[in-house]
Amino acid sequence: MGGGFAGVQLIKNLDETLFDILLIDKINHHQFQPLFYQVAASQLEPASISFPLRNIFKNKKNLQIRLAEVLSVNKREHTIDTSIGSFNYDFLVLAVGCTTNFFGNETIRQHSFTLKTTNDAIEIRNHILQTFENIISAEDNDKEALLNLIIVEAGIL
Repeated sequence: MGGGFAGVQLIKNLDETLFDILLIDKINHHQFQPLFYQVAASQLEPASISFPLRNIFKNKKNLQIRLAEVLSVNKREHTIDTSIGSFNYDFLVLAVGCTTNFFGNETIRQHSFTLKTTNDAIEIRNHILQTFENIISAEDNDKEALLNLIIVEAGIL
């Protein structure tokens, strides 16, 4: 499960003669996360950092890709339940990434953007560009508030 860096590298390095691989991911492309900020800042187009999984693995004869969300894993039965059905497995590799932790602060969750996906980067970019458009037509006493942009980066704990 997972078409990020770990999943892609694992698939690239597995011996094709020994394994048949089923890659399950909820999106159909690999996202180059280190450059999300450049998409958000309008320095790169999203297509520059998003690579279709089927294109990455076009020469892999032992790989099938399914676009699905994993709902549960039954370790006893060796099955994965997904949004498109159940799949059997012999070996299971979980490479599903992470989520943003707001540490229980619902106000921050409601009033901030995350930067975990290409779509997040596009949303931030569109918000910033729309804010610039709003500044152009804003009354003078409203412009100062629109000029405030706060970037918070928590790093790794």
